[in-house]
Amino acid sequence: MAPHLPTPCGRCDKTVTRDQQWVVGHIKSRLAYPELTLVPSNWRIEHRACSNGTAAEAIAEKALRDAGFSPRGATQAGAALPVLSPTAGADMIALVTAGSGGVPSTIGMQSWTAGLLPVPEDASMPLAMTPPHPRAVGSYGPEAVEWAESELGARVIGRGGHLRWWQRLAIIRQLEHDADGALVWGQVIESAPRRAGKSVRLRVVAMWRAAHADLIGEPQEIMLVSKDRLVAREIIRPAWSWAMGPAQKEAGWNVRRGNGDEEVSTPSDDRWMIRASDGVYGYSPGLGMADEAWGIPPDAITEGLEPALLERLWPQLVLTSTAHVRATSLMRRRLLAALRGDDPATLLMLWGAAPDADPGDREVWRSASPYWSPAREAMMVSKYAAAVAGEQDPEFDDPDPMRGFMAQFLNVWPMISVRDAPGSVSVTADSWRALTAPGVEEAPSAVAVEAWPGGGVSVAAAWQLEDGRTLVSASSHPDVADAAAVAKAWGCRTRLLVGASLMGDPAFKGMRLKAQTGTVVAAVTDLTRWIAEGAVVHDGGEHLAAQVTGVRTKATPTGMRVVSAGAGDAVKAASWAVAAARSKRRPRRASTGSGSRSRVLLPSST
Repeated sequence: MAPHLPTPCGRCDKTVTRDQQWVVGHIKSRLAYPELTLVPSNWRIEHRACSNGTAAEAIAEKALRDAGFSPRGATQAGAALPVLSPTAGADMIALVTAGSGGVPSTIGMQSWTAGLLPVPEDASMPLAMTPPHPRAVGSYGPEAVEWAESELGARVIGRGGHLRWWQRLAIIRQLEHDADGALVWGQVIESAPRRAGKSVRLRVVAMWRAAHADLIGEPQEIMLVSKDRLVAREIIRPAWSWAMGPAQKEAGWNVRRGNGDEEVSTPSDDRWMIRASDGVYGYSPGLGMADEAWGIPPDAITEGLEPALLERLWPQLVLTSTAHVRATSLMRRRLLAALRGDDPATLLMLWGAAPDADPGDREVWRSASPYWSPAREAMMVSKYAAAVAGEQDPEFDDPDPMRGFMAQFLNVWPMISVRDAPGSVSVTADSWRALTAPGVEEAPSAVAVEAWPGGGVSVAAAWQLEDGRTLVSASSHPDVADAAAVAKAWGCRTRLLVGASLMGDPAFKGMRLKAQTGTVVAAVTDLTRWIAEGAVVHDGGEHLAAQVTGVRTKATPTGMRVVSAGAGDAVKAASWAVAAARSKRRPRRASTGSGSRSRVLLPSST
């Protein structure tokens, strides 16, 4: 049977059309997973050129597997977290490492990170870190580090104007970009013990982005929110000092330090501002940063920063925090989702210790700290002695001094296990897999497009079959322009269903549109009902499967609500397309799997 084309390439996410050379490649490489060579669920469509250049990646993947890593939750592009796996049954995530060579091997796979090896004596690798993004071809990070150290210097960075190793790593990973030059990570989750230098790392990225609006292609607003406004002022204060220098003032840099109106601006009026967690509304930031995110109300991010990022170029949300025993659900849930690999657009960088590690072991202290020095060791000795003595530290805000020590200085998060995640799954993986059906080689009955804040864009198509069922398929796209091109190529004669927030996007110019609204809860409820009625089947695509089976809901006094942290754009687009297709009067004929337009899919030899 021929595949549904156009469709995104599993390697580069660019659209594969019928007039291009394409092959069926493997999500997990044949070299590392020979047992999956002929398993259809491990196949995906790829450009032949993309598939031909995967030998080095396959070798690295095999090395990771041989070292004992067991990737979980593979995304559509085949990415998975190879470093850690959560252990169920504990009230904190138990992180199990699988050898010392894995993460450095992952770093060394890319030319833009290879220069970070070997790891210096005063640094430690992350306990968990997302592997390279499948679309990444480079990073602005090396240039950003060089610019910061030469332009900002000691006044902004401290330590003689030189960034620490872990700060360089974090900046380089955050600024990875695709072949079009756009950043690949929509969300960055970063967590490390206290006093590691997180403020400096945030400051450098904010200043670099403000100073490089021309590279990005639009005026820049960068917004920093924090649990504590005074802490936020301390983060931006060195940038004020630098911008007020004679050379910067003459060039046109400016600062504002009024209470509630703190910012630094460039000669072209690009701004980096700090705001209270309840003062993020009404702005259009391209970069949103949340410091001390453990204490920030989730609504400040989900209803404030994230929606504002959607229409920007290179949108990124950065959540950074040290663990805290009284952490809100914001960081705990997103850390858990990142560890599971729920969202391929999320970059996780986590330094810390396992909950069952010996809190008095100095080797544990060192491995949990991204930066190590005699001064830090002396501080840890003092803090641990106080915890053993039962002395409460006001900074810990916890009656158990040892638990506070482990949270603040070993970065052990109070966390639910994967198995005990909140809410319930509406559609299980087994039940969804059982609904797989042959594809259809004709224009769909309906096509829908929806985006997710800080993430990608999904296109869903639905066909009304001759037997009365509705077939649905969904694909992931890096931006609205790519999604609009694919939606147009489907050739659907009815109006394109588009999420209301996308209606004004110029990518849809000249297309007939119909605005759609609704929640993920409503969408998954509709899909669940149609599944129970035997009315819906799908083509086996991984993108839609990951979202449908990943949605967790919980009954509350005000109704059902979603409690999972993953994206839901594919679920919404699929429900809109299915609803529209089911309303059609003329059923579509399903492909029989034979005929002049059908072919048997076989894995590529690459």
